[in-house]
Amino acid sequence: MDNQKLLNDTVKELATRLGNAEIERASFRAQAIQALQENDNLKKQVEDLNKQLANQNKDDSSSKTGMPKEDENNQNGLPKLPQDPQPGM
Repeated sequence: MDNQKLLNDTVKELATRLGNAEIERASFRAQAIQALQENDNLKKQVEDLNKQLANQNKDDSSSKTGMPKEDENNQNGLPKLPQDPQPGM
């Protein structure tokens, strides 16, 4: 009888473990599907933002007159200072 009880207990334990493993597998699968959907949404957002950027660049380039714009900052990003008159001029 002890062997039969031990066998029954082992079967119950294995069934419980299998059930838990199936639940975990289903949970991981659901998480993977959710991650894929989020990835697809992010890819669409990136594509939309790239299109918007391209349109803005196109609008910016068409609004320029071809004349170079005077840069108010020097190469270091600091404001330009007024120039002193050259001596002897």
